[in-house]
Amino acid sequence: MVRIPCLQMTEFNLIILLMNSFQYRYIMGFYKKIVLFFLIFASFDVYSQNTLDNLGLTSATPAAGAYSLRKLSSSYLDSAIQVRRSTDNTTQNIGFDSNGNLDANSLTSFVGSGDGFLTIWYDQSGNGNNAIQNALLNQPKIITTGVIERSNGFPTIIFSGSQFLVVNSTVFNNDLTGCLVYNASSFNNRSGLARSWFTMNGIFGSEQPGGTTDFAYGIYNNKFTAGNGPSDNSIAGNTTVNDNSIRLHSWTRNRITGQINLYANGAIDGTANLNTGTFSAVTSVAIGANQTFTGGQVFYNGNVSELILFPTVLTNPRQTIEYKQGLYYSVCTLATQPSSNNQSVILGGTPTSLGVLSSDPDATYQWYSNTVKSNTGGTILPGETNTSYTPSTAAEGTLYYYAVISSATTTCASNVSGYVRVGIEITSQPSNSNQTVIQNSSANSLNVTATGSSITYQWYKNLNNSNTGGTLINGATTNSYTPLSTDLGTSYYYVVVSGNNTILVSNPSGAIKITTIPVIWNGPKITFEKSTGSDWMLPENQDYLTDKVTITRAYSGGLFNITQESNYNNNNISPLATEWSKGTMADFGSLTFSNWRDAMFSEGMDYCLPCNVGQDFVLHLIEDNIYIDLKLVSWVAGGGGGFSYERSTPNPYSPALLSGFNPLSKTLYDGSFTITPPNTDSTGAFSYVSSDTNVARISGTTVTIVAAGVSTITATQDADATHLSNTISADLNINAVTVVTKNGEITNIKPNYVNKNGANGTSSGVGVNGEIKLTKTSSITLFTQVTIPFEEYFDLEAGSLCGGSCFDIVTSNYDLVFAAGGGTVRARMWWNNQYTDMAMVYDKSFDNLTSADIANYYYCDYIGDPNLSCFNVDTPPTDFVGIYHTNSGNYYAVQYLSEDTSGVTFKYKRLN
Repeated sequence: MVRIPCLQMTEFNLIILLMNSFQYRYIMGFYKKIVLFFLIFASFDVYSQNTLDNLGLTSATPAAGAYSLRKLSSSYLDSAIQVRRSTDNTTQNIGFDSNGNLDANSLTSFVGSGDGFLTIWYDQSGNGNNAIQNALLNQPKIITTGVIERSNGFPTIIFSGSQFLVVNSTVFNNDLTGCLVYNASSFNNRSGLARSWFTMNGIFGSEQPGGTTDFAYGIYNNKFTAGNGPSDNSIAGNTTVNDNSIRLHSWTRNRITGQINLYANGAIDGTANLNTGTFSAVTSVAIGANQTFTGGQVFYNGNVSELILFPTVLTNPRQTIEYKQGLYYSVCTLATQPSSNNQSVILGGTPTSLGVLSSDPDATYQWYSNTVKSNTGGTILPGETNTSYTPSTAAEGTLYYYAVISSATTTCASNVSGYVRVGIEITSQPSNSNQTVIQNSSANSLNVTATGSSITYQWYKNLNNSNTGGTLINGATTNSYTPLSTDLGTSYYYVVVSGNNTILVSNPSGAIKITTIPVIWNGPKITFEKSTGSDWMLPENQDYLTDKVTITRAYSGGLFNITQESNYNNNNISPLATEWSKGTMADFGSLTFSNWRDAMFSEGMDYCLPCNVGQDFVLHLIEDNIYIDLKLVSWVAGGGGGFSYERSTPNPYSPALLSGFNPLSKTLYDGSFTITPPNTDSTGAFSYVSSDTNVARISGTTVTIVAAGVSTITATQDADATHLSNTISADLNINAVTVVTKNGEITNIKPNYVNKNGANGTSSGVGVNGEIKLTKTSSITLFTQVTIPFEEYFDLEAGSLCGGSCFDIVTSNYDLVFAAGGGTVRARMWWNNQYTDMAMVYDKSFDNLTSADIANYYYCDYIGDPNLSCFNVDTPPTDFVGIYHTNSGNYYAVQYLSEDTSGVTFKYKRLN
């Protein structure tokens, strides 16, 4: 900074003596104006540009701002910083010593044993763009308890989460080059999407509230990042930086093209074009934060030793600065790093050379090889001391390479190269095509091709689409493997190829799905439509497919299976018991199935239902193994729940769809019973066969029990006009029950056994230890449906209500009561605690419960029974069925159906 002096009065005296009166009046008037101009101008500070010659620059490379704790220009005559001491808040300027370093003696002498804080970081460029902080709490620190903060032995400034400096200038809105020396700590932990760069831990930033003409440079996702407001985007470097290591990071920004380049320790670290035609336009910038205003301000954590900024895009001068910074701060700066690209070459072939180049022209080099991807612990390569190295291909194997560079002030290792693999390579991967294979049919073989000698193979099976963590397949040791189709499910396969100190792992194959014989609905197409605003609870607004799957949609959300769930579950599971794939059954062998929501993702877009209108899908009903071609015709977004699709129907000549023919358990004392036919979609007649007539014989629909044992009952349904014949089987278990006769004999065949009261037994007898034993199972498959008021006890044996007389005292013959709670469903399925027990049933339906299930459950003694099986008894009974064990020794299955203000409707049946 210089001052322009005013002219001295002795000069006026000389001029007056030489002039006549006319000249005097004319010239004097003009000269007064000159004097007045200089008198006014002399009151302003005027700045002259300083050449940063200590960085090797010339006057052709003027800086916009130069902040350092060393002297950057020999022509700079002012201080480095202004410091406030903590003891009395007095400030003082601190300059440089005779070597151009920060005057440490003056600094420590001024601050004493307390702390020292930066109030001004002076701009050495000559432009007067000083970085200032007047607020005490926001001032960064340079001394702690009398000791200067240092990095690599050099003074540095500490920013610890709330400190920053402000530069009021618009010069940084143009082209920009920045050269930074810093140490970033692990507390710089901001992360997120590239477009949310404005939340970064900012080192140099100008992000403005709601603006798009801003920028910031700092730490984001653990990387040095440049954020650009005009494009609302950012570019991150490749180097993890928040590890407290001293680093040089430079950047260039071209205002016109939007091109931003990042450099780490001299080498390119990231590049992107973030231009949208709008330029940055800010009036102030922060050092140590992402922005100058307080709202949304995010601070930097770490050291800053030097920051130099230029209003142009620099190349050679930038490299010169990086070289000089590296020498001064003992940081290895490399303009070129070995390529990280992997290479595979034949034995004796010629790989691409690797190169490294230090910013120091006097640096020396030594190359190393390594069997692992690391730039430490390698093997020296004698004689390889140039800036480039061509890897040897004389032997098969895989190696990595790096160089160690030594300069006057530092020694460092370059980045490690990509691998150079010689001789061994997988040239053909296993097919990634999906296969759907019928169980015990042949799958297509998987093959891999590899080059090299002494190669071995080992195949693995994986339940996940991954080439790690699989299960070794014994004997699968060639380059080809045919997956087995014995086990149902979906698997993936990969192979490990080994040879000559090299282990390669192939890509995983496509999904190999093993399934039972599918039922393909390829009958005439129909269209199902649920109109907007229609009630999904009504059957006409539900697409009934099978007893297990009925598709509908509520007023919003996605499709769900109302047979098995009450509404759409956004957790990627609805519709239950289904899976979906884009495509048609013509592509059956290569279809990829997922849940419905994932199948609705459109290419390049997120979950989007309207985008899939007109799209073909295949719907798989998992439990019945039915495949249906389906095309989405319409989808109403927003409210109302309208949708429609076209789908295939069952082939008239498909086999009958049989279900509900479940295993049975009987006793010898049951004698005979009538078979309940399977559920079916056909009208054909049924016939039945017993596999072991020594256990059970069948005549028509009557089964006669012969002896204890197991016989398989096969039901065959004849073809009808629309279905082929089909069969279904279930095991019949006949159990021998040992009881006592009235004569004291132990028997499992004689009918004269006694019950607990000593009378001839019917459905129960007495065991050898006096226990009650069920001797006959119920053949009754019908149930009773009844509606009773809330809070009134019901006798399951008599089918009657206790009425008001049971309000306080409940006698032993009454079993069940529905208490009234809160919520949409108020009913609570309770029981007479004193005389009755109840088991909760989650794994079977009411219709499938038989006497064989009685002993499979825990019976709760009372409402608060601590057994885990009883934890949910005081909740609405919509998700489970109960088995009531009455005081009379009978067992009843009970299921809640519905309720209204007058009472509860339920059904029940006796099991014994």
